[in-house]
Amino acid sequence: MKIYLLLCTYLFSGVALFSQNLQLHYDFGKDRKYFTATLEMYKADSFGSTFWFVDFDFNSANTPRGISMAYWEISHDFYIPGIKKIKGFEELGLHIEYNDGVQAEKINDSVSIGYNLTSTWLAGLSYPVRIGKVVVGTMLLYRYPRGATSADFQFTTIWYQPFCKGRLVLTGFIDIWSQDKLYETGKELVFQTEPQFWVALKRHIFIGNETEISKNFPFGPNDWKISPTLAFKWEF
Repeated sequence: MKIYLLLCTYLFSGVALFSQNLQLHYDFGKDRKYFTATLEMYKADSFGSTFWFVDFDFNSANTPRGISMAYWEISHDFYIPGIKKIKGFEELGLHIEYNDGVQAEKINDSVSIGYNLTSTWLAGLSYPVRIGKVVVGTMLLYRYPRGATSADFQFTTIWYQPFCKGRLVLTGFIDIWSQDKLYETGKELVFQTEPQFWVALKRHIFIGNETEISKNFPFGPNDWKISPTLAFKWEF
């Protein structure tokens, strides 16, 4: 569950230099029906900002007990001196990112095997685009998955929009990238988006939902997939 909530919330509002949150999602998607826990952290410094998150799937269909998948992304945006600023942050930045993880597959009721997910390096430019009162983050990245026949690209947009004095929040991202086809030569395009809607119960406690919509993810060809969740979030 790739989520840029803190990056959107704090980079574009400019109201915090450090924050983190813990989320728990129950996935209602076809053949899913399991919990995912997400831990996120955002921190700004004199050189730019760092963002990372870790996802843990608890899918009993893939492992007899405990965590069935762990996935990690970490990125840093380096500010470019002398570039015009939006709300205190430079418009154009250099972005570097690393993604990796492990997955477990169930053999029987007591045995599972594990393997690495494809580690991926990304690097490129980030640029915020103002649409009315909303600032939409955009990234154009060079993408290099481990073992790929050649490098790929990724285009990312992220958004964050509060309503009702922050009691309601719309946020999310869209990713489009290229990757090697799994069983034949050539490339294919992957589409993934995860819009989220949050309602604040108290200052740091939210309930909401996420809807993951994807095509060719992780490898195609496959039909469009839609996986909604019911979620709880605690900011601390």
